[in-house]
Amino acid sequence: MAGKIAYVLKIEGSPADAALIDAIQEVEVEDHAKLADAARIRVTTAVGDRGATWSTLDDQLCTRLANVQIAVRLGADHDVPLIDAYVIDVRAALSAEPGRSQIDIVAMDATVLMDLEEKVKAWPDQSDSAIASSIFSDHGFDADVRSTDPVRQSTDVTTMQRATDIRFLQQLAERNGHEVYVEVGDDGRTVGHFHPPDLQQDNQAVLSVNLGTETTLDEFKVRYDMLSATQATASGVDVQDASAQPAQAPSGTLATLGQSSTVSGDRPRTRLLTGNGLSKTGELQTLSQAVVDRSSFAITAEGLVNAAVLGQVLRAKQPVLVRGAGDQFSGQYYVERVLHRFDANGYQQRVTLKRNAAGLTRRESFRDDDSVPSQPAVVI
Repeated sequence: MAGKIAYVLKIEGSPADAALIDAIQEVEVEDHAKLADAARIRVTTAVGDRGATWSTLDDQLCTRLANVQIAVRLGADHDVPLIDAYVIDVRAALSAEPGRSQIDIVAMDATVLMDLEEKVKAWPDQSDSAIASSIFSDHGFDADVRSTDPVRQSTDVTTMQRATDIRFLQQLAERNGHEVYVEVGDDGRTVGHFHPPDLQQDNQAVLSVNLGTETTLDEFKVRYDMLSATQATASGVDVQDASAQPAQAPSGTLATLGQSSTVSGDRPRTRLLTGNGLSKTGELQTLSQAVVDRSSFAITAEGLVNAAVLGQVLRAKQPVLVRGAGDQFSGQYYVERVLHRFDANGYQQRVTLKRNAAGLTRRESFRDDDSVPSQPAVVI
């Protein structure tokens, strides 16, 4: 690996042996805010003694739901965990030509354990957040859950699950404007998350575009979709008294990451929500707001990080600062995806960023040392 950056691979809690490490051609880990985290490992394989076995293919790594842990090693003793996953797919391409046989192995984070059983289950007298906490607890996970309303009374309506646990939680998260995912903390415990994007965390890094020796983004592409919905409306009828149940979300509610919100201004674009199965104003209002908040992330950027210059590991679901992209597209972004890749060329991080506002707030600090009192940002 380039410089002092390398990866650490463990299988069922034990370090991978030297023979396996030598056979690995590339390792990818995808850290994602919307999808399950995944790892992909490409390994060369060869016929063993007397042609009875193939290396790696007949080893523990290629067994169903084998546990795989991957970390990035920065320096001699600093390991940053990337994923704690379970093997879900193995594909072997075996050739009679020496050196041409290889295996592609895919592993998914602990959400795969929540996707093994489809079920029909009633959840009476509970809010969506209470359901999320119960499901995470059933799988032995800690929970980081934001409270939601309403608590649906069984005398009125009962929430029904007709899916696996993770797919059901994804449905609940979508109508509440929440993210749902699982991560392994530094203490090794798995934590289930069910809450809105946390846009007020400290920025994990400053990424620089076209700034000479300080450049950390070798590629940077940005798109502003100016036709995303800026408002949402919905309506229903209360089955008990036939009263109208209107709802409207005229603007976003999440903290804005720049000067001008993408869902404000003249000539709004309104989305009418139908066929959602909800009838109460409160629930319809939550759904409408979730649609607008999700739509507000109309600015999307992609970049290739120069890991050797940056010298740190980026994570999805945390904010980051970008400078050197002009007044409109410099500023704070939320990291939606990081693709970590190790191969013969070294270590790369490819990122997908999003933001819900354009322009600089003039409160950004683009210095690496935030211990210095912050000054207004200059136009870059």
